[in-house]
Amino acid sequence: MNKKILLPLIAAVLCLVLAGCSSVGLSVDTLMHPPKAVGDKADIQSLIDKTAGEGYTLKYPQSGNFRSAITMQDIDSDNIDEAVAFYLPQGDIATVNMMAMDNIDGTWQVVGNFKSQSSAVESLNFCDIDGDGFSEIIPSYKTYTPNINQLAVFTYDGTSLREVPSDYTCSSLVTGDFADGGKDELMLLSLFSTEKEAMATLLTLNETKSELSELGSSPLDPDVASFAQLLTGEVFESQRGLVIDGCTTSGEYNTQIVYYNKYFKSLERIAFTENISYNQAKRAYAVMSKDVNDDSVIEVPSVFKLKIEEDRADVAPCAEIYWCQQTEEGTVHLISHEAVSFSYKFSFDIPAEWDGKFTAHTNHDENEVTFYTWNKVKIGDELLKIRITDKNTQEIPEGYKSLAENESRVYSYKVPETSDKMILGDDEIIGAFELMQ
Repeated sequence: MNKKILLPLIAAVLCLVLAGCSSVGLSVDTLMHPPKAVGDKADIQSLIDKTAGEGYTLKYPQSGNFRSAITMQDIDSDNIDEAVAFYLPQGDIATVNMMAMDNIDGTWQVVGNFKSQSSAVESLNFCDIDGDGFSEIIPSYKTYTPNINQLAVFTYDGTSLREVPSDYTCSSLVTGDFADGGKDELMLLSLFSTEKEAMATLLTLNETKSELSELGSSPLDPDVASFAQLLTGEVFESQRGLVIDGCTTSGEYNTQIVYYNKYFKSLERIAFTENISYNQAKRAYAVMSKDVNDDSVIEVPSVFKLKIEEDRADVAPCAEIYWCQQTEEGTVHLISHEAVSFSYKFSFDIPAEWDGKFTAHTNHDENEVTFYTWNKVKIGDELLKIRITDKNTQEIPEGYKSLAENESRVYSYKVPETSDKMILGDDEIIGAFELMQ
């Protein structure tokens, strides 16, 4: 072939490859071929090839902790991993198969191969929901309706896999010992849609392991459009539950707590809506719940924009966060109060004597955050300056003291020379400052 023709042709092919597949009508999934296995996984790959037949396509779970087309997991507690694979047979674009494999007497064997009614896998989970020491395999499959996934549950007895009938759907699911019974349950979470109410449902297996059984359900906030974070742990002392940080239809964030009440044998929900200044968990900032004081109980944030004078267009207000903990009696306990610079990624614990009497703003031109007294109308005396400098190109300004540093920035501080009782000492400033992850 003439070189003048060949070179442009090669360039055109490279452009198509490098630009991605959408321009020629191909998707990532349709280009997926079975990976070339090496080592111990070669037998598994060979078994999949033999069972799935020629031309199959591996499918990958799209969310959750297990996102491989072939997942290795110790299901039967023998300290040897079993394998779970998802695939589409050749010529079938609508039916994902799930294949489970186990090494029995030194030979990899198929212990279950089940068809779904979906072309895509949403998630894969493993947990022991019947308390027999074997993990159940729990995939969820996408449906044609957004945010509604079909739940499937499979039990394993060491030789064969069995499907538990399920007509449950959910937007997300979380596993954990929510009922404090020594075994896991399934917490199904559904966002509001025209087909389904916003709901949390707690499921277990019945005694004969033949069907799923509800331990309880609770309505959720229908205004939540997506789940930003799902965090399991202690929601108050000695009570395990689920903390749901969600993004609402208006783009704000809020928090709900769901837990199982053993006394009433019901699923309960806590929504932070009481008329208390630091108990408004609806917030404009993407701040998620966490355990801030290492006591194993999850705190919920209430985030507000600090006040500045309306005519100050040259600066931006910092935020303040009240970290709150729910109590068993139904009250809210304030754990900590901090000011935050999201621009420069640090927080500063607010001392009790500052509460309600301070504000802070960021001057991006000066790379500086300044704390002032605040009388609910205007800025007063300066309390503290924190300067941010480039680690590689700038020196700490004269009069400032070193505070902290990371890979790219150095943080330093300066306090005014005054006898104001709100002025903090060096140790107090260093102890209150913390870099954000």
